[in-house]
Amino acid sequence: MSEDEPNQDEPTKEQVDFLHLVAKAFPYSETTVNALERAARWADALHDLDRGFAIRKDLVMAATYLGMEERALVAFAWCIAQSDRDPARFPQDTLLPMYKWIAATLPDFPTVSLAKIQAMEDDYEARLKQAGHGLRSLYKLRMKNANWTGFLRRGSEYERMWRSARKDDLSDCVACEFDSEVSALNRAGRYREALQKARSLLSQGLQCETVPARTYREIIDAGLSLGELETAAEAFEVGYPLVKGKEEFLFTIGWHLVYLARVVDARRGLDLIETHLPLAIQADPVERMLFLAQTAVFLERLAATTPRPRKIRIPETLPFHNADNRYAPADLAALFHGEARQLASRFDDRNGNTYISWHLADTRALAFGAERPQYHEP
Repeated sequence: MSEDEPNQDEPTKEQVDFLHLVAKAFPYSETTVNALERAARWADALHDLDRGFAIRKDLVMAATYLGMEERALVAFAWCIAQSDRDPARFPQDTLLPMYKWIAATLPDFPTVSLAKIQAMEDDYEARLKQAGHGLRSLYKLRMKNANWTGFLRRGSEYERMWRSARKDDLSDCVACEFDSEVSALNRAGRYREALQKARSLLSQGLQCETVPARTYREIIDAGLSLGELETAAEAFEVGYPLVKGKEEFLFTIGWHLVYLARVVDARRGLDLIETHLPLAIQADPVERMLFLAQTAVFLERLAATTPRPRKIRIPETLPFHNADNRYAPADLAALFHGEARQLASRFDDRNGNTYISWHLADTRALAFGAERPQYHEP
């Protein structure tokens, strides 16, 4: 797809429409997002609000799906501002499904304060009530945000409200709701029930764009927690091919690496790292932190069995890259642990607790088959 600017000083509406159409014709990728951003700029140059609104809605969907939350947020803020100025021309209902996606990404950035997260949740609630929608999607949003920021008691209360609220057109699809129930059971330490729920999801053939691909990470979590390595192995064998090389599934891919760390599968673990580390270092802060921590744990496990330097391809943009690509696993593990822990401390400072640092320590213990640490909520 060419991204050359048109020759004339100002693009035509036909050129804007063509670029918009071509961008939507291909599977989501960074090229899609780049093209949609360019089409939006062209629409702005024409002072065409309607085209700018339509293009940015597609941009929000593509960028959110690909984990490019910052770019999605910029486009969404523009759309919501237009809707607030002229709700008849730009109906709010077309934006509400996107609102919950955007609000769910805010905790992934340590520079976004808890007050800002709370304010966006409150604004979403007000808009739902104004439009006459139910609050199930809000409760799920608040549950996820509370849990990820370390307020687990509050998250449990919102989970209760989510489960009891009526479903409406803003609720997640059946497959996503099922998957979220599996995740909630894992979070509560009810691993056997989580496995039963996940198997029910699979046996019913429930699926969407992200399920069951992401459900296999929950099976790995439950299987490793129960010490059932065969269960985790089966989830890896079936689930990893569904997500390999896909940046939108980086969080899920990291859990496949945790399994490989537990069984110290050097060949497949290093292949996974070499394939996905270039994606991780460009990802948003939380995905970068988690993948670096999981990579460090794998290398730490590898160093305990085969400490000798070995060839490991890492991105040339990393400051400790060397020309022959030979590294001692323990040295790389220390470097990646260091960066991940620095990011974790920024999240902890924002949250006012130690949840994120605990989460990294808990994942490490799971990969080592060691005793799990306890999180003490303030």
